[in-house]
Amino acid sequence: MSRPRPRAKTDEQSRTKRSLTDLYDAASRHFLSKRYGPAEDRCRQALALDPRHANSLHLLGLVHGETNRLDLAVDLIASAIRCNPNNHEYFLHLGDLLQHQNKLDEARKSFDLAIKLAPNLAVGWIRLGNLLRIQRRYDEGLLTYEHAFTLDPDNAEAAALSGGVLLELRRYEEALAKCDLSLAISPDQVEVLCVKGDCLRNLGRAAEAAAIYRRASELAPDRASVWRLLGKVHEQLGDRDGAIKALRRAREIDPSDPLGASVELMRLGADELSEMPPAYVRVLFDQYAATFDSVLVEALGYRGPSVLFEAVLSACQAHQKPANFKHAIDLGCGTGLVAIAFAEMVDQFVGIDLSPGMIEKARARGLYAELKVTDMLEGLRTTPDCGVDLVLSADAMIYVADLFPVLKEASRVLASGGLLAVTLERHDGDGFIMGEGRRYAHSASYVRASIEAVGLVVLQLELHSARHERGVPVPGLVVVAEKS
Repeated sequence: MSRPRPRAKTDEQSRTKRSLTDLYDAASRHFLSKRYGPAEDRCRQALALDPRHANSLHLLGLVHGETNRLDLAVDLIASAIRCNPNNHEYFLHLGDLLQHQNKLDEARKSFDLAIKLAPNLAVGWIRLGNLLRIQRRYDEGLLTYEHAFTLDPDNAEAAALSGGVLLELRRYEEALAKCDLSLAISPDQVEVLCVKGDCLRNLGRAAEAAAIYRRASELAPDRASVWRLLGKVHEQLGDRDGAIKALRRAREIDPSDPLGASVELMRLGADELSEMPPAYVRVLFDQYAATFDSVLVEALGYRGPSVLFEAVLSACQAHQKPANFKHAIDLGCGTGLVAIAFAEMVDQFVGIDLSPGMIEKARARGLYAELKVTDMLEGLRTTPDCGVDLVLSADAMIYVADLFPVLKEASRVLASGGLLAVTLERHDGDGFIMGEGRRYAHSASYVRASIEAVGLVVLQLELHSARHERGVPVPGLVVVAEKS
């Protein structure tokens, strides 16, 4: 005959269970209200009572994810899964974190497990579709979104995401139909309205697009991206004043200007030429990082690094200089294409780029002794005097208006006899302009004068083109200069 459990122990277990529930509920309320500090405290109190409380481990992982402690977040949610391997939400959130860390294969496994646990819920299929979209596996992504919508015909998100992919594929009529389907379910989705406006604009229905963007601006008057789109469509309609007004509103909402309203205002002649907002350049290249090499080299015929290499080699031969360098700096290194071109010529490379996404791609090549996430001017300023033999910049200074500050720092860090080599876009007037491609173009006379003003001697300045745009070579310059 079994011995009955002591009542005191049963009461204590009940109190502990209630305390765990109360602490977790309080943590959840704090988390949903974005009070992450109190949420973390309550989670830790719960885990002090029961270190294997899966929900608290999971929620604490989400707190760390929101506060950008991603490694800890992953570890905590993995611990929650070990305690309870049957909760599909744990796998979904783990996949989200792994995707954010660019661990896409691991994220895929986590999403697959979430779907295995809950195959009839649309949410897992949507997450998988988002991952496939990042990987540019568009056809698979579309099928995944379609399956999510089949599971849940009232799921506006699944229809909207299909529309977004179709927009990227330039299948505008199909994308428009998906947007209309999503908006029929939920009419006030600002992002879907913007995608619909983009479809209409690309179909040449600019007036309809403008009406859609205006509707989006009424729903979200403080969203800079909507005003940026309004500026674009007003320009398309020939309404320069309306475009300028909308662009200035976008910049007013977010003065850091990651969407580049300032660039458009300069291009339209509404603002004086000045440097591009760093946030805009960073976002621009973070977006391009995953597909930069294929798009630039394959689609645009980009050959800046090889042009630069040939120019340096030619200058060295013409001036009887050895064509090998111990220390080199790659300004605006991007994904590391310059390091590949100069691998046999340079012993040690330092790469500088404003985009963390580009730096990660460059790091994966294993060709750089050091990589710095900063703008080229600041990167040079933290470099000691006269210790560098070669400073290179392949089509990075096309995002710099006034070359003098960067050239001055480059001259300072170069050793005697060291070389500076850059490629630029060219225009045939004076000074520099903002081109239609939203990059700066510099005149040959301005470039020569700027280089000589910082004490360098021009060894070579030639016309060239590093890329094509709309099938036409973009006029450019390649320059090699020496520090005497």
